[in-house]
Amino acid sequence: MADVPEPGGCQRCPNPFPEYYTQARRLISGMEELATLADRLASRYDLEAYCTVLTFGMFGPRESNTGDIHRLLRKPQSALDAARDRLAEHHADAYLDGKAREELLLIGTAALLDSDFRRRRPGKFRLPWQETWEESCEEALSAQERKATFSGTARYAYQSGFDRWCEKWLHALMRLAPAEQNNHASPMAARWARAYDALERAIKRDLHDEPWVTRLADRLHHTGRGLVTGIAASMAEQVVVAYDGREGIDLPWPAQYLLWTQYPGGARQAGPSRHRLTAVPRLFTLLDDLSRRSLRVIDDTEWRDSPAVYQEAIDNVPKAAFSPDAHCWWSTQAAERLPRLLSMARADAASAQQQAQRVQAPWR
Repeated sequence: MADVPEPGGCQRCPNPFPEYYTQARRLISGMEELATLADRLASRYDLEAYCTVLTFGMFGPRESNTGDIHRLLRKPQSALDAARDRLAEHHADAYLDGKAREELLLIGTAALLDSDFRRRRPGKFRLPWQETWEESCEEALSAQERKATFSGTARYAYQSGFDRWCEKWLHALMRLAPAEQNNHASPMAARWARAYDALERAIKRDLHDEPWVTRLADRLHHTGRGLVTGIAASMAEQVVVAYDGREGIDLPWPAQYLLWTQYPGGARQAGPSRHRLTAVPRLFTLLDDLSRRSLRVIDDTEWRDSPAVYQEAIDNVPKAAFSPDAHCWWSTQAAERLPRLLSMARADAASAQQQAQRVQAPWR
C-alpha cells in the first residue's frame, strides 16, 4: 500500500487505494486457493480439483484487460497465472485420458438424461429410459402387492416421488466433487456407489423406510446403470464439431472446460469468446439445446486429425464469421466452406507427412 502513489493535491482525481486494495485481496485469495488445489491434486486423484485449476481465474484479472490491473500487481498476477499453467500441465497425464475420459463420458450421459428429463417434452431418450425405469418400479411394487405387504399409501408415495428419485440419482452421477473411495477400485465405482446411496436415501425417506425399499433401490439402480452405460458406449465414437464459444452445452460448466481440454482442436479468439473446431464423442453433441444451436456436427469421419489440422482449417475461416453480429460462426455463408477447408487442411497434413518420410528415407 505504501508504494501506491497518492493522488496529490487533486481534489477530483479518483482515489487509487480502494481499487488497489480490492485487486490485491483478490490476488492473495487466488494464491491461497491455488495452493489448496495443488495439495488436493498431490494427495489423490481429484477430478473436481483439476477442473477448478482449468477454470482458475476465469472471471478474475486473468481474463480482464491488462490495463485494468494495477501496474504494481501485474507482475505477481503474471506469476500466479504461470503457476496455474504449470500445475495444470504437471497433472495433465492423469486427467486427459484413461479413467478421466471414462468419468467425463459418464457425467455427460447423466447430464444428457437429466436435461432431457427436465425439458418435459418427448426427446430422443426421454421415453425409452423413463419407461424402462417405471416398468422396473412397477414390477417390483407388483411383486410386493402379491405378498400383501405393500400399501396404497406407499404406491402414492412412489408415484409422487419417482421424479425426485431419478433426479437425485442423476445429480449424484453428475457431481464433480470426489466420491468416497473406501473399498472401491476406481473413481467410476465410487461414483456409482454415491449415486446408489443418494437413490436409496430418497426412496427410504418417501416410503418411510419399509423393509422392501432396499430391493426397489437395487432394481432401479441396476436398471439405470444399464441404460447409462449402454448410451455411453453407443455414443462414444468421435465426430468433428464446430462450437460457438458464446454459448454453452448442458454439461456442468467446469466439466465442459475439461471436455475441450481432453479433445483439443483449433480455436479462434473473438473478444471474450473462444470458438472451436475439434472432434468429440457424439454423445456431447446431444447436450446442445435446440434453441441455442451452439454446436454442430461438421463431419463423420474415420480420420484422427491432429490439433494442427483443426487449427489450420479454422484459421482460414473469414474473420467476419466471428463477429458479434453473426448468430453462429459456422452458420454464416463464409463458414459453409468449413468441410472443404477441413479437407484441404488434411491434405496439407498428409503431404507434409509424406515429405518428412522422404527426408528420412529418400530411397522410397
